[in-house]
Amino acid sequence: VKKKDAYRLTFKKKGEETVSKIRQLLNATKVNAKKIFELLREWLRVIPGVNRFFLEQEAKIKTDKILFMNDQEKKM
Repeated sequence: VKKKDAYRLTFKKKGEETVSKIRQLLNATKVNAKKIFELLREWLRVIPGVNRFFLEQEAKIKTDKILFMNDQEKKM
């Protein structure tokens, strides 16, 4: 149980750091999608025993959603 909690805390901490970095990237003049993708992929790698292909796919989906939401927000 303690090991599971340690993973959760690490995942949460890394996730919060990732959110902070992504917000900085989105506030930049030119949004760097590749950097956002890399940050998300590194964050998801914290999860133990997950298929690498799944991580890549999930990071791509999340990157696309973030970029779409950012575009929608800027249009308003």
